[in-house]
Amino acid sequence: MSFAEAWEFFRWSILAILATGIAAPVLGAFLLLRRTSFHGLALPQFAAAGIAVGFLLLPWFVSLGAFGAAPVEDIAADPHAAHGYHLIFAALGTFLGLAALVAPQDRLGMESARMAGAFATASAVTILCANASPFGEIFVNGILTGESLVVGPREFATLAPTLAISVLLLFLLRHDLVLASLDREAALVQRRPVRSHEAVFAALLGTSIAVGTMSVGPVMLFGLLVLPPLGARRLANSVRGFFVLSAVVGLVSTVAGLCASFWIDLPPAPCVVAAAAIVTLPGALFPHRS
Repeated sequence: MSFAEAWEFFRWSILAILATGIAAPVLGAFLLLRRTSFHGLALPQFAAAGIAVGFLLLPWFVSLGAFGAAPVEDIAADPHAAHGYHLIFAALGTFLGLAALVAPQDRLGMESARMAGAFATASAVTILCANASPFGEIFVNGILTGESLVVGPREFATLAPTLAISVLLLFLLRHDLVLASLDREAALVQRRPVRSHEAVFAALLGTSIAVGTMSVGPVMLFGLLVLPPLGARRLANSVRGFFVLSAVVGLVSTVAGLCASFWIDLPPAPCVVAAAAIVTLPGALFPHRS
């Protein structure tokens, strides 16, 4: 498929993937500084679990008249018809997962095990609910395997502003967030609004992941949240450079992955993640500069 043909048929999906490639690594860079990069793996899976639960409950909501007189088959067959409905369930799954990961006190050094257990549980819920739903199996399996080419103008109009606002607010709050990430006690001693800024960060992270999972799927999302910051961290000379370089690595990865996807006719999500791994590799070979 030529670029002109791909742009004609998949322009909104391409734009969504490129936007995610720029914004997701910036969010992932903050997660890396906070030593919570595993959240970038677990939370998209919680969002996918929320979407699967939403599909399972879709016939019940239709029977209550939530979508007017439209039959459930028509609503389920059109991925754009119930976009808001599925987005709500994606957000519920994401924020429930975030609460499960953040709220418990880690007095026994079990944080990694708790995160692994949460990820395994969310994965199981996603598969079980998708297979139990007569309508959601195809769509959920599609986003899980990386078929991220169903974005329309409505989905992009939700994704782009969400990611833009998240990156802008993170840029404005970066000094306090970075200080709290590197030395939380020092930030509290200096009477910085640590808790309120952390709440804002959690809200931005959860909202971006929920919308991103609905648009590009969990595979691409957690690849872009984790891999570009890993490579950029070793090459950056400053914290600001770390954020900028993470976004650049993410953008290069999405462009390369999309080109490979259309050239060899494979799903875009694994191609983008594989490209991110390759682009990140040189950074992993350099000594740490911090």
